[in-house]
Amino acid sequence: MLGRAAALGAIGLASAPAARVLADPAAASNASIDPLFESYVERVGGVAVVGDPITNRFERNGRSAQLFANFLLERWPENAGTQYEIQPALLGELVSGGRYFHQIAPFRSEASVEYIWQTRHSVRFGFLEFWNRLGRGDLLGLPISEEVPEAGGVTAQFFQRGKLSYQSTRQIPIQIEPIGRTYLATLTDGIDAAYSVEPIPAQAPGASTSLRVTVENSGDNTWAATGDDAVKVGARWADSNTPSTRIMPSFASLSSDVAPGESATLDIPIQMPAVPGPFRLQPDLQANGEWFTALAVSAPVVDAPARRTTPDIRVGLLDISDDNPGVHQATVFSTGGLEIRDEGGTVLGQLDADERVVIRRDIANELHLLDLPDGSRLQTVGKVLIDPSQASRLRLEETAPQRTYRGSMEFAWLANYRSAWVVNTLSLDDYLSGLVEQNDTIPWEALRASAIAFRTYAYTVRTQRRASGALFDVAASTRHTPTLYTRDQVYHGYARELSGTRLRDAVHDTRGCVMTYEGSTIHAVYFSRADGRTRSWHEEWGGPLKPWAVAVDDPFSRGQTLLGHGIGLPLRSANAMAAAGANGEQILAAYYTGVDFEHVY
Repeated sequence: MLGRAAALGAIGLASAPAARVLADPAAASNASIDPLFESYVERVGGVAVVGDPITNRFERNGRSAQLFANFLLERWPENAGTQYEIQPALLGELVSGGRYFHQIAPFRSEASVEYIWQTRHSVRFGFLEFWNRLGRGDLLGLPISEEVPEAGGVTAQFFQRGKLSYQSTRQIPIQIEPIGRTYLATLTDGIDAAYSVEPIPAQAPGASTSLRVTVENSGDNTWAATGDDAVKVGARWADSNTPSTRIMPSFASLSSDVAPGESATLDIPIQMPAVPGPFRLQPDLQANGEWFTALAVSAPVVDAPARRTTPDIRVGLLDISDDNPGVHQATVFSTGGLEIRDEGGTVLGQLDADERVVIRRDIANELHLLDLPDGSRLQTVGKVLIDPSQASRLRLEETAPQRTYRGSMEFAWLANYRSAWVVNTLSLDDYLSGLVEQNDTIPWEALRASAIAFRTYAYTVRTQRRASGALFDVAASTRHTPTLYTRDQVYHGYARELSGTRLRDAVHDTRGCVMTYEGSTIHAVYFSRADGRTRSWHEEWGGPLKPWAVAVDDPFSRGQTLLGHGIGLPLRSANAMAAAGANGEQILAAYYTGVDFEHVY
């Protein structure tokens, strides 16, 4: 009898299965509670809770263990003398075979329904009451599935260490499932497998590709390639970003029988989802219509991202107008060289590192005047375009100390406002990494939440302003751009990254993720600090009600004073909520009502 082999990602086949852990399960039919576990069993409610013992004590992974009908108990000698010396093993995960259960979007917990952010699942109604009575995660662990239907009208839910079931016709409708017996049966069924999976490179949404899987028969029985008992290799989508429709992967058939110890490599055809997202797949074997994960055979979950090109964004860096006293020109230079062109593509100059071009507006003639390092002066109309040399970054003297920026710049005249502007064009993710709304040292999940909120705001405003034909999408700050758009996010460019790169990491981790309401991105405004509650959009700014921007209680800011407009996410509360253990999506769902999380690139 062979133990279950660990499923691996793309790092080669799993190692040889572990040795037998139970010499003769049948011999344990009259087992009694081992003295090592007696006090723990009594403390948690006796055999009515853990079930009857079904094995004698044995060694499992170097620990003393005993299997009961409902739980697998282990002794952790390193915790001797504490309440954690005896602990339930992750039997629910073992019996589920590492099967992926669809995760759900965060929501605000209520008395009868609770969202568990650590596993991105919920516990509801009767199951929640039962779970609470059993000490929440102390015995059963956290939920690893939602409620799932099973045969005979049973509703079940898997937890890390156990399983609950509900059937209305039973005398006791909610019960702990005897998955210890299920696990014991799997140890003798002769079925086991190990996986090696080649990573899928990022694909365009809707593209056709394949998942290459090598499966090793680490069980006792030969896998048949043909006939009623033929073993096939398939895959299921395993992610929390499932679109409403998607094409399920086809099965791949074995070319020949696979004996114990042998392996086969197959390509499973994959049709990528039509929308972008960080999708995942779980390969799995199937025989007689039953997946091997249902037989407690572990299967890996692998990334299969669908991506669009990161969009650009146009940022107004500097306003040269009467509204910005003392600013009469733009002085542009670079860290490694730049090229200046007019709107028609004609090269006006090429400058080395630190050489400056000074650009001024000629209001009377609506011209641009360019003073070059060699003392020459050029006149041009239309936009002046400035591109850095490879691996170079542009600098703008008038915005010091920020002044260093990724991407390109342009100098453009706005006749309606009798002003000229310096506009920075760069990728949206580079822009987000240059925002100074949050400190780089805040908890990681607060940075993730902030990155999603920053992106949602920028993407929504970008869409609106491009539809209106605006010169740029967002302004960098009120200090340097007073004429237009004074409520945008504060952007310091590359200088922000010099204070730390964790925000850039969070931007990368949440790539393309935005908040939507009924399919549209929201105008995700945020502010510094609440005073025990947030405000609704209508309450502060009037206009139609925005269902995602309603007032909510904020326990993380009680006793404090309001700092900002009060709508949406209070950044300091996000930091406190993350420090208390919440994840980024849970934080956002607490302050933006009814939102979904989707990916736009």
